[in-house]
Amino acid sequence: MARVLVVGGGVAGLAAARRLALADQEVVLVEAGDRLGGMIQSATLRAPDDATATIDIGAEAFAVRGGAVERLAKELGLGDEIVEPSALGSWAHGAEGPYRMPAGGLTGIPGDPGAEGLAAAIGDEGVAAVRAEAELDPAIGAEADSLAELVRARFGDRVLDRLVAPVVRGVYSLDPDAVDHRVLVPRLAERLREEGSLSGAVAAMRSIAPPGALVRTVRGGMHRLVQALEDECRLLGVEIRLGVRARLEGDRVLLEQAPADHGVRAVRGRAPGVETGPLLLSAPLGECRDAPASDDERFDRILITAESALGHTAPPVSTEVVALLVDAPELDAHPRGTGVLVADADADADAADVEAKALTHASAKWPWLDEAVGDGRHVVRLSYGPTVEGGPARTLDLDDAALRERALRDASTLLGVELRPEQLLDLARQHWCIPQPAARLGRRDELDRVRTAIDARPDVEVCGTWCDGTGLAHVIPAVDAAVARVIAQ
Repeated sequence: MARVLVVGGGVAGLAAARRLALADQEVVLVEAGDRLGGMIQSATLRAPDDATATIDIGAEAFAVRGGAVERLAKELGLGDEIVEPSALGSWAHGAEGPYRMPAGGLTGIPGDPGAEGLAAAIGDEGVAAVRAEAELDPAIGAEADSLAELVRARFGDRVLDRLVAPVVRGVYSLDPDAVDHRVLVPRLAERLREEGSLSGAVAAMRSIAPPGALVRTVRGGMHRLVQALEDECRLLGVEIRLGVRARLEGDRVLLEQAPADHGVRAVRGRAPGVETGPLLLSAPLGECRDAPASDDERFDRILITAESALGHTAPPVSTEVVALLVDAPELDAHPRGTGVLVADADADADAADVEAKALTHASAKWPWLDEAVGDGRHVVRLSYGPTVEGGPARTLDLDDAALRERALRDASTLLGVELRPEQLLDLARQHWCIPQPAARLGRRDELDRVRTAIDARPDVEVCGTWCDGTGLAHVIPAVDAAVARVIAQ
């Protein structure tokens, strides 16, 4: 039996620890924060009459692509609790007013010039560009590095600004000019060559997707998946230590007490490097495991799901999620479907009246939440990104009173319904330091160097959002592969 240290208590770390424990490995999991779950966390909204609703205030869904996440949920006994969102569609907000996002695209890229809502979103000129794209030489844009360069070369600015940019900014807090399409949508360029057009490539990739919605969640919230993982890990004997950060240093693992402001320092003007904390112990690793160790702690392998364990970390993306519980029967008609993506102010200058980058009408999107909040009440989530790349979320320094004012103003504008202060029953906020997206242009080269160094260390494996991509559909298969390599050593 090998003794394995798993670094990071997000879903990647918990899923890895569970898999290792099921394979009869002795597992210790360390998490620098004071809770488990990573980007998945619950919040409770409470009305003045003490009615409550527990929601996700981080990641709220998973992509069905590949089926790995749903298989994990079924293994954890949550198979019957997987639900799809309402089929209401989503909207965008730009200089020309609100418009429905057309169906059938991929990261906003259209796959059918006749798709419902496409003409309303990009106009006749935009639709003509989509039709004309099918006749372009497949070589045009084929060598593009960024997603923006590819889309602009094939369709022009209208499609980029009105369809692709809102999706990419809303989901990844990145400009399409900073996104590597080869990482974000693997095989897209290859499909372009095979199908002869980008719209054809999108249509082909969408055709092999499973039927139904592209995302699902767990009834009651994604935090139930985290709780199920934690419960099973503890049942299997995984030792979980919170408030402990691991750092790989040569052939030893340093376990340190994490700073109280863990996760915040990187967005408040401090250096992005990893600062050391009080040393708890220094443990030998791998071939050096027979060397003396403090507290008799030794590990045969280490599986890293947090980049900071390697002694460095890319600057995170600062985002704040604000959830509102409102008494607003006027929202019963779901005026903006399941939510609204915001066009960038640089592309649509008049959109600057809104500071949020996205709004989710959560109780419209998830029927279970609609039932939980009751008649006439609604849950709305707003996401706020940084004003400048690398900076703090634009709402981070607002007190709760100022945040309430801003969030109500943005929600009113995006939903097309005035929400008054007296309609706000409760508010919850959560700041996130999101790992630098693996799809950021240039990030692939950085990660290749990391993986090359790790490949030379048979006692070290890595996986997780920071290196495998955003979303559990990327992370869970990577976890399974990393665990298999650890066990094979």
